[in-house]
Amino acid sequence: MACKKCSNKWTIASIASVILVCVIGLVLCFTLLEDPQPGCEQDAVCRPGADMLDYLLSLGQISQRDGLLVTWYHAANSQKDMRAALESNIMILEADVNIEGLNTANETGVPIMAHPPAIYSDNTLQQWLEAVLSSSQKGIKLDFKSLKAVAPSLDLLRRLTENGKVRRPVWVNADILKGPNVPISIEVNATQFLALVKEKYPEATLSPGWTTLYVPQFPNSTYTRAMVEKMQGLVGGLSQRITFPVRAVMVRAAWPHFSWLLGQSDRYSLTLWQGASDPLSVDDLLYIRDNCATHQIYYDLFEPVLEQLLTDMLELCRGLWQPVSFQLQAGPLGQSTAGVVAKLLAASPRATVTVEHSPAESSYTSVRTGLLAARAVDRTRVYYRLPQSDREDLLADVGRN
Repeated sequence: MACKKCSNKWTIASIASVILVCVIGLVLCFTLLEDPQPGCEQDAVCRPGADMLDYLLSLGQISQRDGLLVTWYHAANSQKDMRAALESNIMILEADVNIEGLNTANETGVPIMAHPPAIYSDNTLQQWLEAVLSSSQKGIKLDFKSLKAVAPSLDLLRRLTENGKVRRPVWVNADILKGPNVPISIEVNATQFLALVKEKYPEATLSPGWTTLYVPQFPNSTYTRAMVEKMQGLVGGLSQRITFPVRAVMVRAAWPHFSWLLGQSDRYSLTLWQGASDPLSVDDLLYIRDNCATHQIYYDLFEPVLEQLLTDMLELCRGLWQPVSFQLQAGPLGQSTAGVVAKLLAASPRATVTVEHSPAESSYTSVRTGLLAARAVDRTRVYYRLPQSDREDLLADVGRN
């Protein structure tokens, strides 16, 4: 009898041990599955509806809430372009979503990454999101040219968000109103688009725009007050953040209207974008920048224009008697580090430059050349804000050189 009781005890203990091991295994499994994207730890900014500047600031990718510091990668649609974008130091990926085989007998209803008129791609939205979310901390902007692509795409984003995978801002863009110089209606249906976003993914930042046409050397009109007021009528009652994409070449002439629009809500911002052949005036950009807060404008422009804007801003600092301190991110400088640093230091004899780098953005190896180039410009007026490991690597490289 005693042996039988002993045997029962050992049986119960063995079963309990097996159950305990299973429970521990399940806990570890769920923990691994729900592990959020590393690098973003503040819940307030690590979510689809967060302010993009606050998010980038939390990662150390920008030094202040200034839309001019944000960098963009356009049309990261194909597998090749997506990989190039992910390997770059760009902060926000912009990509186009369409439906496979749209309006043909081969239409599948599957969201793919393609800009019209393309209706086929080697990259689906699901593949794109899985790659971007698992291997980067880059912000996301999805452009919709077809209403059919909106619902299945937002359903996918909803599932990924509920699984804890989307810990970064997401912008959802569509041109929902007819804008300047456009003779026919090609915009996405505003009512249906806004209804789908509200139903399926209301936390995303909205990016509702106007269709536009600009032909250099021809008379072109600009945004009217009626266009801007109609947009405000559509989105004024919504609760999420909204950034209005506006064609930069047309904004200065319509600035009173956009200034009014920005004044309607502290959730509003503008994203200035540039067409491939648009002749953009830096004076116009400086005027816009001087008449709004730095966090209210994003500059999705070609690099030569941004470089000229930087140069002209430096002219405003020349001759100042007080110290001027410039802060730069090492990653976005790329191969032009020495030239940019030299221009900044030339603004004033009392100017200094602080070059910053965050390991969350990229590795030390990717910015090593830029850091050394900045130091070579002026060893007494260039400072560094680096994590300890990067600082040790930089000192070692300086010693070798």
